[in-house]
Amino acid sequence: MFEKPENWTRLQKLLFQFDEPTSRLYHVNIISSLLLVFIVLWLVGRRQNLSFQTLLSRWVLRKKYWWNRSTKQDYLIYFLNALFKSFLFVPLFEGSFHISQAVIRFLVHFNGGDLLDIPVNNSLLLVFTLGVFVWDDFLRFFHHWLMHKIPFLWEFHKLHHSARVLTPVTLYRAHPVESILAILRNSLSLGVAIGIFIFVFGSSFSLWTLLGINGFGFIFNLVGANLRHSHIPLSFGPFERLLISPIQHQVHHSKNAVHYDKNFGVSLAVWDGLFGSLVFSKDVQKLKFGLNERFHTSLWEHYKAPFIAVFNKIFASK
Repeated sequence: MFEKPENWTRLQKLLFQFDEPTSRLYHVNIISSLLLVFIVLWLVGRRQNLSFQTLLSRWVLRKKYWWNRSTKQDYLIYFLNALFKSFLFVPLFEGSFHISQAVIRFLVHFNGGDLLDIPVNNSLLLVFTLGVFVWDDFLRFFHHWLMHKIPFLWEFHKLHHSARVLTPVTLYRAHPVESILAILRNSLSLGVAIGIFIFVFGSSFSLWTLLGINGFGFIFNLVGANLRHSHIPLSFGPFERLLISPIQHQVHHSKNAVHYDKNFGVSLAVWDGLFGSLVFSKDVQKLKFGLNERFHTSLWEHYKAPFIAVFNKIFASK
């Protein structure tokens, strides 16, 4: 029987993520997001004396929201990044294995040549799972912070912030160079976690999971992660000191200069609190998204612009 090559199987999974629990586009996450949207619309409708149907047609079911210059680019970038990851970036995905082996060798060396080999129980597994979630979330925050603070990296990250309309697909709006960096970050996160787990427990890597992914990450995706890239004003109220709400991430995409370099966090707000970049939804008025510069209608312009900008800066300094 004919079997599809591995690259094509990977491409299919990246393009059609509705059955992939690791994706925010997993059908369970989409359903939970829709339920949250309905709740927000109902609450806003009661406050503004508008019908649910009116708000639904204005906020969600508008063709102009899902089909405009910005979202057309989102869809194209989503497809191209799936191609790149399936056929060009494949060797990068093996990085976590090599990192885990290096971590194990390093820890074993300082422990006299042996693993700790502590018996695994449910309590330890839950604590370790939480630790992995926090570690991964910090790396995501710090990577994001660097993309803004280092001028060279910001030139590539601009593509993500150039979106003038936010939809769940905007999450995947990333320059290929930024996608490579994200793969390397994930390899570091997973590789270190696997290495430490095997050193401590002496068994194959295991976490408390829901549908095969970190249980804490899965729960966060259920409580509105898809609405981070949207215009739905979902706040977490007093919990915004702990968790980044959709509105808080929408602030991060704001064109307003006072919101620049705010709310870098993915899941946890504590990192922004420590770095002094945390803004709460109660302090925010109406938002407009994008950059205060010319919007490139050509994706090729977006792709080549960072290299031109960096090239010009190098030669301007000489």
